[in-house]
Amino acid sequence: MLKTSVLLAFVLMAVAFFACKKEVPYDSVTQLEIDDEIIAKYLVDSAVTMTKHNSGLYYKIIRPGEGAQVGQTDTIFGNYTMKILKDSVLLSKSVDSTFRFTLPGYFEGWKIGVSLIKVGGSIRLIVPSPLAYQQREVVSPKIAPNSILDITLDIDSVKPKNTND
Repeated sequence: MLKTSVLLAFVLMAVAFFACKKEVPYDSVTQLEIDDEIIAKYLVDSAVTMTKHNSGLYYKIIRPGEGAQVGQTDTIFGNYTMKILKDSVLLSKSVDSTFRFTLPGYFEGWKIGVSLIKVGGSIRLIVPSPLAYQQREVVSPKIAPNSILDITLDIDSVKPKNTND
């Protein structure tokens, strides 16, 4: 009887402990600080010069472009290469690939970067995880939670959103 009571008490305490355990909310401010240190070290170690946007995004305009400014609902024709910072290429899209920037569409760092160049432009972005996929598990097993992304984007043309679309 004593063994059963002790075992039951242990089980109840274990259930109470796990029931009280709360998931820690995502802290984008702290994660941005962590990512910023990693990015700053990478830039120094690799002798790469980039500009830091007030959002925390790092960028280098390769070509500013001379065409139209890209709108947040435009369809963009171009190509991009995306890597995990200091890692192999993850994803490459050809010139006929399209991207539509609508909310909640692409992640914040992508939208900020696109707004910094015009059609015909090219930009390299280093996107801290709070401006990308955050701590989410991404469909691709190559993108771990809190991954810092290194993206080079070329915009060849833009099709404004048609009100009949």
